[in-house]
Parts: sequence; C-alpha cells; structure tokens
Amino acid sequence: MSDTRFDLPALDDPASTETGIMLLGLDPDRLLACLAVVALADDAGQVAMLVDHVRHGGARLTMPDLVAAGARRWRSIRPDLADADPSPSTSASLRQAWERSHRTLTTVFSTAGPSGLVYLTACWLRRADIDDVVATLGGQP
Repeated sequence: MSDTRFDLPALDDPASTETGIMLLGLDPDRLLACLAVVALADDAGQVAMLVDHVRHGGARLTMPDLVAAGARRWRSIRPDLADADPSPSTSASLRQAWERSHRTLTTVFSTAGPSGLVYLTACWLRRADIDDVVATLGGQP
C-alpha cells in the first residue's frame, strides 16, 4: 500500500495546473491585484513579479490601486464566470478542481491568454474570498 498523503503531480500534467495550485495560496488581495494587471503580461510569473514590485513601492501605482482595479474587473467578469462554470468542482483534490474549472474557463474564455486564464481560474476557485474583499471595497461581487 502506498502513502497518499503527498502525491507528486503527473509528469504529463500541464504547467498551468502547478502554477494554479501555487496561486491558490495567495491572499485574495494579491489575486485581485494580479487580475488587474494580467493584461500587461501573458506570463503568470511576470504578473506576480509586477504586483510584488508595486507592493514594495517600486512603482507609481499602489496595491490599493491594483486591488480596486482588480475588484472592478472581477465585478465585470464574475457573471460570465458563473455562467461558464455554474457548479464548480468541490473536489478535495485541488488539482482535480483546478483542472475541471480551468478546462471549462479555457473553452469559454478562448480569447484570454494563458496568464489571464490562470488568474481567472484561481479567482474563481477562491471566489468566496474574492467576493468578501470586493464587498469590503464597497461593491457587490
């Protein structure tokens, strides 16, 4: 019998799955900030680096600016996400939940680049947390 407490990903899994699993660990403010700037770079790592640059005061933008912009984007796209994936996976396996939602959103949002799809999926899977942040900023999710 094998110990299944820690399973490595399959070698043929797409890189976006592992990227997504890591992004699911970000706090909702950072996910919203990344969602705001995802159009500037089509690489999830570059987006995270840009947000960290802003977060540490290395740009004229501030984290509150990015979070507010991400919240506006979230409000505008959330209904489309809900239509595309009305019953997202509640699997105990993050990889299974990620793969199902990412596959669904990739089909519906085919014009979004890879980075955009990764952040949309991460936000969608963390939608309760994202909705809470958006609500505290004075808007409905």
